[in-house]
Amino acid sequence: MDQDFTKTLSDMMLTATRTHPVFKGMHTSGHQKFLDSWNRAAQTMLAADTWGDWLKTWSSYQADMAQLWLSGMAGDATPSKDHRFGDEAWSEGIYPFLRQSYEMTAKAMVDLADKAGLPEHEQRKLSFYARVAADSLSPSNFALMNPEVLRLAQETGGKSLVDGFQNLLADLEKGYITTTDESAFKVGENLATTPGAVIYRNSLIEVIQYEPVTPKVRANPILIVPPCVNKFYIFDINEKKSMVRYLLEEGNSVFMISWRNAGEETQDYGWDEYITEGVLAAIDATADVAKSEKIDLLSWCNGGTLLLAALAVMPQAQKSLVGSATFLSAMLDFSDPGEVEVFIDDAQIAAYQQRLETARVAPGRDIARAMAMLHVNESIWGFVVNNYLKGKTPPPFDVLYWNADTSNLPAKWYSYFVEEMYHANRLKEPGALTLLDTPVDCGNIDVPCYFLAATGDHIVPWKTSYSSTTLLPQEAEFVLTSGGHVSGTVINHPVRNRRHFMSGGKRTGSAEDWLASATKSEGSWWPHWLQWLDETSGDAQRTAPKTLGNRKHPVLAPAPGTYVLEQVPQDG
Repeated sequence: MDQDFTKTLSDMMLTATRTHPVFKGMHTSGHQKFLDSWNRAAQTMLAADTWGDWLKTWSSYQADMAQLWLSGMAGDATPSKDHRFGDEAWSEGIYPFLRQSYEMTAKAMVDLADKAGLPEHEQRKLSFYARVAADSLSPSNFALMNPEVLRLAQETGGKSLVDGFQNLLADLEKGYITTTDESAFKVGENLATTPGAVIYRNSLIEVIQYEPVTPKVRANPILIVPPCVNKFYIFDINEKKSMVRYLLEEGNSVFMISWRNAGEETQDYGWDEYITEGVLAAIDATADVAKSEKIDLLSWCNGGTLLLAALAVMPQAQKSLVGSATFLSAMLDFSDPGEVEVFIDDAQIAAYQQRLETARVAPGRDIARAMAMLHVNESIWGFVVNNYLKGKTPPPFDVLYWNADTSNLPAKWYSYFVEEMYHANRLKEPGALTLLDTPVDCGNIDVPCYFLAATGDHIVPWKTSYSSTTLLPQEAEFVLTSGGHVSGTVINHPVRNRRHFMSGGKRTGSAEDWLASATKSEGSWWPHWLQWLDETSGDAQRTAPKTLGNRKHPVLAPAPGTYVLEQVPQDG
């Protein structure tokens, strides 16, 4: 029974991953490597002294299944705490048995994977994929097993199924699952609407200068370095959430980098070009237009890692212009990259390299799928059920629209980031990397730094962000906000804010020691950061400019610019 059981689970899990939408485009060897990991785990369990105990558990499971059948037939159903089975229909007829038997089977699959005893990375990967496979097999994901779907089909005379099939065909043509009503949004009309102008453009970036809204502005402008894989307008998503608009209203002069979606002109660019043609070029243009001696830099996610690398090798001409540097959910130390770690090892990197060599870019859609897998029920299966099985259209949600508006990365840039930083963790080692023909040493970063992490961030764990601050020569300000990677950082407007943040902890010990000694403040961290800027970089003011740009950098286009609107083909 034991051999047959593990083979059955292996087959179920492999089938689930092969048919799973986020695995589209994955090299076949990836599935085989996953199955090999599972089989190694099964063999480990077979050889373990505890296997007999596990078989007793499995026997008990079978007995429970029999009891479930009897209780299901009798209509004795205990409500599930799983939101997928929250509708009362799951407590009627045969459905209690169906969903409870699934819950027990899924638990058995995951428990077996969790007890495999593999090396740490292999264990985390196996446990992760076991959960993905188990979630894929939920009866809620299948029309004939989902009572909500069947009820709706009956109420609509089958129209819900027809609409769902049309939604599926439309998404197959697009190459991704629709997560919001995309017809409700248009960049430049109801997204990224803060007035401004492009005052600099090269083959990689546009620099946007925003119109001041106060008579006087801080003498030091703020230049924002957004992630390279997403569009910049998350910082200017709408009037009520816009960080750009808030900074302007607080009397700041604001500039923004808009990265170009990697296409024919930039697909061969690497980190050198992103530093010189990106960060350094933007600093020069901002300083010239703002007529400022110092610039305060604000970065987020991989834009923060890029800025850290740039500061470590920055020529003195640009370095002298930097007043401070702020890093939102950014890492210098990749020793614990969080849940993303399950995708990063020699085998998976090598398998994906074949796709990079063919496409010459890392499609933004691939990265979006990987991120969706980290919360597969919320990010994928919930929309599959809603869109395809129930035939509904997701409601408008601006952040999800932005999330789907992905950008490609040059293959060279992506490989360097994943292999040298995520996998080898060389950015933190002085001289281990070379950029701009200069050894990368973050000990050269001698400007005031502010690190912001989020408690619910599954991409950049807050303790990893904290550890990055200890690698800099000067003591950096560290702040921990409630919320997630997006919702705690760039979407955190002080108006009607229910979040809180921690600050001021002792920096002499571990992250836990810092947290224990930190002070809790209600509301957004944004005002705290602006106060820190005034204290560390200066609060001098000057008269706000009446026009944008200057003779050397004339207005080239109104905000949000042209690069953010470019449509570059992505490989499904």
